Amino acid sequence: MSFKAKEDEAAALMKSGKKHITKSLTKWSLDHDSAAMDFEKAAKVYTHLGNVKLGKEAWLAASASHEIAKNLFFSGKALETCAGMLKDDAAFAGSEEGQSELSDLYIRASRIFALDGKPERQADMLQRAAKITPASKSKEAAAKMIDAIDALEDNDKHHYCPDAYRALILLLVRNGSYTEAVPIIKRAIKTYEKLQQPASGAKAGLEMIILCAATGDWVLADREFRALQDAYGFAHSQEQNAAFSLLDAIEQRDDEALQQAVKNESPFQFIIPEIARIAKKLKASTMSNVPPPKKSVIHGATTAATGGKHDEIEEDDEDLR
Repeated sequence: MSFKAKEDEAAALMKSGKKHITKSLTKWSLDHDSAAMDFEKAAKVYTHLGNVKLGKEAWLAASASHEIAKNLFFSGKALETCAGMLKDDAAFAGSEEGQSELSDLYIRASRIFALDGKPERQADMLQRAAKITPASKSKEAAAKMIDAIDALEDNDKHHYCPDAYRALILLLVRNGSYTEAVPIIKRAIKTYEKLQQPASGAKAGLEMIILCAATGDWVLADREFRALQDAYGFAHSQEQNAAFSLLDAIEQRDDEALQQAVKNESPFQFIIPEIARIAKKLKASTMSNVPPPKKSVIHGATTAATGGKHDEIEEDDEDLR
């Protein structure tokens, strides 16, 4: 069949679809099921022909008719397919306006999947919306990812959450939003506990301490390290030891020891690569609020005997006599 013949076929299907949902003197009932089928067939033809404008019109019409006919899954799927078609069009997806429209399509699809009781697809659409959101709107993208995680956790779909958390943390890290990433990592650790994934909890704890240190605020890094001592997976782990070595080098204002700690501790090799690279760039000399180093300090953070606590016991002159 020629290109022109296919276009004519699609046009005829669109006309038929509209006829199904148009009242007349002899036709009072509307048939949205049949209309949706015709619109969808036309949309597939236009998509195959590369006619983005008419393909978009057809997919949106199919989604609307499916929604009215209570075929919610197919309504959301039509919007998802429409977004996929537009995303493949470089001219459309390459502009900020196009990216915003794509993001809106995915959000509309997420709402329909939510109504259909499919939280995992709802979350998937929200994550896609976040990924396509223009870089200038990173806060909006992060909010969409949080909505995706909320949808999963509110419906006890925790096993889908690790990838969502990782994507959100990466987004925040790449935008330099280290402080904003901290509460997200804390929340992720709670999810890892529900999933019985202590290794993931330990890695998340180390990642959080690195990001705290990267803010340049010693008080924040030290406070969060102490708070993590009873966190799921982190206590008595190699990641706890690695975090302690990192903070100890910073407290001693020893850049060489800091870099050696990052280089020698194997846990740094298994965390999110972007965060591992941040660890390698840390400088003890640029950290603020670091207390004066104590002459004689006994640290108990790295031994099981101390219960994983980051205790500091300063020796008194009387004890040395």
